[in-house]
Amino acid sequence: MNSPFKKKKGRPWLNNLRWGAEFALVEGLTCLLSPLSAQTVYRMGCCLGGWLYALPGKRKRIAMTNLGIAFGNSLTRREKKRIYRESVTQVVISVLQCFWILRDTENRVHQLIPSKPEGLDILEGCLSRGKGVFFLTAHYGNWEVMGLDHGYRNVGRLNSIVRCLDNPKLEKTTCDLRTRSGNGIFYREESPLKIVRAIKNNQCVAVMMDQNSAKGGMFVDFFGQKAATARSIAALAYKTGAAIIPLFCYPQGDGTYKVEYGPELLPPISGDKKMDVIVWTQACQKFIESVITKQPEYWMWFHRRWKTRPPEETHRIY
Repeated sequence: MNSPFKKKKGRPWLNNLRWGAEFALVEGLTCLLSPLSAQTVYRMGCCLGGWLYALPGKRKRIAMTNLGIAFGNSLTRREKKRIYRESVTQVVISVLQCFWILRDTENRVHQLIPSKPEGLDILEGCLSRGKGVFFLTAHYGNWEVMGLDHGYRNVGRLNSIVRCLDNPKLEKTTCDLRTRSGNGIFYREESPLKIVRAIKNNQCVAVMMDQNSAKGGMFVDFFGQKAATARSIAALAYKTGAAIIPLFCYPQGDGTYKVEYGPELLPPISGDKKMDVIVWTQACQKFIESVITKQPEYWMWFHRRWKTRPPEETHRIY
């Protein structure tokens, strides 16, 4: 396998110095958080998130632009600011929780997701067909803890498609955490044949479909605005017959989460593959949109979701 790490431009010693400092920071935070309770970590995340929200910057402008696209005048500026504040806070809580579960991982994951997920029967029914499952998910709630929880449930091996971190030291730590409960990972830079093999072996593959896809994507509606979207779930599910099941992690307001599988998405098949892939991709986006609309404060609003524009458009959103 080719290395997933990209060669960084600049002076190698400077990159090594920065990577070492970042790794030391993570190690320090892990040591700081490790002896604390789940509730203390949650409260720390709430305080730090409120502080980061107050800082001006590009991310806040991006988030407010995104909220304007999604909700227009149906929400006041004050309501949009509240959603952005809670969104930042949730991301901070999730990051701190990921540091916290680096120690005593299985026990702590069960503390964060104390209840049996809903819809496991849906997953088991789809796996019984022997054609694999694609999980449709997004940067919503604490997706990393959700993935670990799935591994501990021992219901279909999960493989997540991820981007390799620039810092090789942190990538090793992150990879170790993500695979502790028996999960696998596929890097975006690797051959898609790995995904096909996993599906043919009746495994599960999780795909984040809520981010801008600059290369190889297609434009479908997302909150009424054309958004460049990965076609991977639709194209491969169409080819292999694998099921498409949404998998989401819902914050409960106290640092814990509720996980839900399903319902299975069953978009129509017309026989026109090109058109069906578009329809299926649109169906995936509509489901993600419906989840975000119900509780928008738990989505990562500061990502430039609408950055790539259709060729016929000349204006930029950001």
